[in-house]
Formats: sequence, structure tokens, C-alpha cells
Amino acid sequence: MILTADRKYVLNGVTVNEFLITEHNDNNVPIGYDMKGNRIGITVHNTPRLSEVAKTQAEQYARATYNNNMNGVIVHFYVDEVEAWQLIPLDISGFHAADGDGPGNRRTIAVECIMDGSGSEADKKSEENCARLVAGLLKMFDFEIGDIYTHNHWYPQKYCPAYILPHWNEFMKKVEGHLKEENAGVRQETANKTLYRVRKSWDDSKSQIGAYANLESAKSVCKSGYYVFDEKGNKVYPLEDMKNSTSNISVELRMLRSGMGGKDVEAMQAILIAKGYSCGTYGSDGDFGENTEKAVRNFQTDRKISSDGIVGEKTWAELFR
Repeated sequence: MILTADRKYVLNGVTVNEFLITEHNDNNVPIGYDMKGNRIGITVHNTPRLSEVAKTQAEQYARATYNNNMNGVIVHFYVDEVEAWQLIPLDISGFHAADGDGPGNRRTIAVECIMDGSGSEADKKSEENCARLVAGLLKMFDFEIGDIYTHNHWYPQKYCPAYILPHWNEFMKKVEGHLKEENAGVRQETANKTLYRVRKSWDDSKSQIGAYANLESAKSVCKSGYYVFDEKGNKVYPLEDMKNSTSNISVELRMLRSGMGGKDVEAMQAILIAKGYSCGTYGSDGDFGENTEKAVRNFQTDRKISSDGIVGEKTWAELFR
């Protein structure tokens, strides 16, 4: 599933997609330590370009981090020729410098620049965006140019950033140039998207199990006893009228089976999810696919009706019971 940023902002000309693992840790990604007030600078890394991506290189690495496929490595930013993705708050440390509990991991902001060393236009633009982003962070935290570190500095056995080190002085001059730009360290917010929170009640913030920019993603993790709320605290899912009487079932609802779609499929999926039966990653999307059929069969088995995966009169009646 391609990630949807919770927030977007521009820092020194680089568009940053903010998707914080601290708000979306569905896959138990290891989170670092509090480093507020202890930051000493920025560590620059290189990571290779991927041969196939669904969206952008930076989003692909962000998604791999979210899915806990990075072997414990977590950085603050991935940046490519198009954009950057921020994965952890800037007052939380990452795991990136290979120095254990040393200052590289525990006290620096990590920026991964995605390149392949070919000297291509994509490589040049990635490095340019990296230099802009680093300059913006320096300005934001009142760091000096000498507060930029290489991965190699913390762990000499690692030649990194491998594609920038051969011309490190040139890279530093780029950063210095961008430091002088107006509003270099100013985070310029773009239009905020609604963030949907999954909780037992709006006032019970401790019960929250996730916050999502995409409503369908929020629906997909919403289980029995929980609700989805919008930014203003309005309950948007599941809707209470889905639990009303079945007086109009025969008129309003079709017999549903795999391969069908529509609002009635979406309503049926929403009821299943509310009762604790997952319909897959995309939740109540109105598409009666394999995961929805599995949910229907499981529901039918539990309610001791024919487990044929078809939502007919008896299954509808049980859904609305």
C-alpha cells in the first residue's frame, strides 16, 4: 500500500512528506530515544536507488521502514530527486550511524540521500535536494556548517555517503550556498489534510491505536469497541444507522457475492469490520473481493448459517442483528 502523508511542508525548496512512525507503528518498528536539547548536528548517508518503485524512491524507502523491512535501521529523512519523506520527529533519535548508543545514533538527525553514483540528472537532483534539506535543518536548529557529519565519521568501517564522499567539499559548498537563502530554515506548511484517529471515544486519547490521513486506512484497523473520529472529534465510522432495524432489507439490499461492488457492499463491509471481521487492507472500499468473501464466510460460520460467502437474506439479518 502506497503511503499517504499525514502532513506536507516545504523546507528550503524541498517538499517533505511527513509520515511519522510514532503515529503509525502498526508493525513494531523500533523507535529511538528522546534527543530534544541534545542534538549536535546532522548525519548524511547515501542509500542506493531501487530498480522498481511504485511512486518515488523516497516513498518506497519510507514504506519499507513502515513495514519494518529495514533491519532495524530508521532515519529521519529519505530524499530523492523529487521529494523527501520524514519518518520520525526531530526530537527522537534514529538508528543509522552504527555507533550503538553513541552520539551518531543518539544525537544527530539522519538524512539518507538516494543515489546510484552514475552522475545522472536524477543523482544530481537528489544531491541538490539533500544539500537544500541539510541547509534548512542547520538553519532551523542554529547549527553551523561544521555540525554536518558523515556516516563514515561515526563508523570508519563504513564508506558512506559513498556517492558524495568523493566530492564532499563540493557538497559542503552547496550546503553553505543554500544556508544564505532567505527563509532557509523556515518550515512552510502546505494545506493540512484531515487526520482520522481510531479510539474508543474522542476523549479517551490513550486508547488511540492509530491516526491516518486516509479514511479507508483508519477503517481497516477499526475493531469492535473502537470508532474513527475526524479532526473535530466527530464520529465518522462506524455510523450508528448501520446498526438500525432490518425493516427495509428486502427492498434496499441485494444479494451480494464475490466480484460485486457498490454502496451496499461498502455498508456490508463496514458492518463486518465493526463486528471484528477484517475485510483486508483497504477496509470498506465497496469491492467484494477475496478478503471480503473470507470475512463473510467466517461471520457465517460463527453465526451458524450456511458458509457460502454469499450475503443473502439470512446473512443480512445476522449482520443487522
